[in-house]
Amino acid sequence: MEHRYFFVSRTSAGTAFFLLALLPGLSSAAEPGGASAPMAMYFDDSQLVEVATRAPKPMSQVAENVSIITAEEIEAIHAQSLIEVLSRQAGLLFARTGDFNGFAYNYIQGSREDHVLVLIDGVRLNSAMSGDANLSHIPLRIIERIEIIKGPASSVWGSSQGGVINIFTKKTGATAKPSGSLAVEFGERRVAAYEADLTGKVERLGYYLYAGRQDSDGLKNDRYYDSGRAYGKFTVDLPKAGLLTFTGSAVDPHWRNGDFDYMTPYFSEDIRDRTYFVTANYDTPLADSLRLNIGARQYERTFVNNRDILATSPEGDAGSLFWKTNWREKSQGANALLTWRGDWQQVTLGGELNRSRMASTTDFGPWSQTNWWAPAQDESKPGYEEVWGLFASDTMQFGRVTVIPGLRYDHHSISGSILSPSLGATYQLRPDTLLRATASRGFQYPILSYIAGGGLWDSPNPDMKPETVTSFQVGVESQAISGIHLKFSGFYHRITDSWTTDENGYWINGGASERKGGEAELETSPWHDLRLVANATYILITPEGDEVEKSSSTATNLTLRYRDKTGWNADLAGQYIWWDTDHIPTQQTDGMIWNASLGRSVYRTDRLACDLYLKANNLFNGNASNDLYYPIPNRWLLAGMRVSF
Repeated sequence: MEHRYFFVSRTSAGTAFFLLALLPGLSSAAEPGGASAPMAMYFDDSQLVEVATRAPKPMSQVAENVSIITAEEIEAIHAQSLIEVLSRQAGLLFARTGDFNGFAYNYIQGSREDHVLVLIDGVRLNSAMSGDANLSHIPLRIIERIEIIKGPASSVWGSSQGGVINIFTKKTGATAKPSGSLAVEFGERRVAAYEADLTGKVERLGYYLYAGRQDSDGLKNDRYYDSGRAYGKFTVDLPKAGLLTFTGSAVDPHWRNGDFDYMTPYFSEDIRDRTYFVTANYDTPLADSLRLNIGARQYERTFVNNRDILATSPEGDAGSLFWKTNWREKSQGANALLTWRGDWQQVTLGGELNRSRMASTTDFGPWSQTNWWAPAQDESKPGYEEVWGLFASDTMQFGRVTVIPGLRYDHHSISGSILSPSLGATYQLRPDTLLRATASRGFQYPILSYIAGGGLWDSPNPDMKPETVTSFQVGVESQAISGIHLKFSGFYHRITDSWTTDENGYWINGGASERKGGEAELETSPWHDLRLVANATYILITPEGDEVEKSSSTATNLTLRYRDKTGWNADLAGQYIWWDTDHIPTQQTDGMIWNASLGRSVYRTDRLACDLYLKANNLFNGNASNDLYYPIPNRWLLAGMRVSF
């Protein structure tokens, strides 16, 4: 089932009131407060990006459409989930199902959620069962930086037709004296969060530790949510500037998805989604210009979907089991990267291997056994896949021009082999203006559950071929206008062998389609500590065939940020998304959804700091829904405190 979502609301005079409330505290200083503007990174060669070629290089030598989100930016907006952070980016659209950290489907430039590769510490979070990655449960506190490629990135990352979201976690400590923080927040409907982290170094051993919990009784329709989270990173300094790194993560969210009466019997649904991963990484210089990186990882996930029959149901026994499925998946991976840097050239050579296994067990209740002739328990046939790839990328700088060719070969144990070339270029038109362009061929391997394994009614198709995409993108970043950073991007993606279902609901390869559109971004320099950030996205999807209608999506983000040197910070963020699709039961649109936050540093010394903040979500009670079961909650408030030492 494909999901679509709206963000809609009404504007109000309250917007002006919020701004006027800030004016007495405005500073006359022209310097920015807080983190530097992310868009300005394009003209600062000290800012290095890894996601484009897997090796750090200046943003001015990146031809892809890349966005950067820093830890400072995440902390300043007081977000409750990674979805809230990412949804402010141009080209990223999210459809949410659930009122507090439920599922959220990510679409980059019109791609499906299973087209977007998501990584954290090099671990691929995309599910072998569904293809997507649930970003809602990743703790924000552990994130140092997020790098996003919008559009195909197969010449470096393999199966990634829609783009890549690469999450870098915080570094371990550098001094024997530990530092860290304690944070709590409370909101309506018993929304609560408790977090603590600690970082430091003992001789050659560095560490970063995190533990947290997030809870809610449900903001609408009595949905609940609770999630325990733990993360650790350890580094060991080795001789000759080598570094050994180990990471581990455990997340255990549990939430009630709601009550549903769209079919018989009526049922309630609650979900548990446990994930674990561990990694090991070795990084060392082999020579002055040559560096080697080797890594290994293991990832496990258990996803339990439980459905019980409601007391209001016209059929079935109240409270009895409808059905309960326990999906289990496990993957192991390894990678190696060799990087050579010269005066005008950087070359990366690498390879990776990933193995995934998936299985499920489904228990059927009395109603399902009687009406569906289902067994009491069904054990699925396991699905297994192995993917390995070899890739090479070159970055060559000739004066103002940088040329970036790339090539990758992938082999899938079921779907066969595929070659992914790319060619990118940047041109420094003037010191404050950068042009970029890319042409590439990408792909997406079929989801494991579509082609192998399966339970009682599953019919996997091992003959499915990968979806392929031919992509062209162009863009310009400029600071030519004093006080304004501008970024424009245009894209065209043509997809062939698209996945679809036949009349019996079986997955097959279909026809072709096109996704094209553009993004515009603007960010001003601070004026009296006030900064404006805005972006807009337009996407047009054209399926092949005369009888298939085109569809389009439009999204706008508008944020006013206030940061001063005395410790005040404030955000007023508005978002509007229109999904042009016919199957949404309720289509309500009357403006933008607004969130507002206000924070203050109330105590700060060299050893200790305390910050307080207040946040209003859906400030003006806007309307938004992607179906009848997931309307957006009205305005709700929360407050928080963070103590750093």
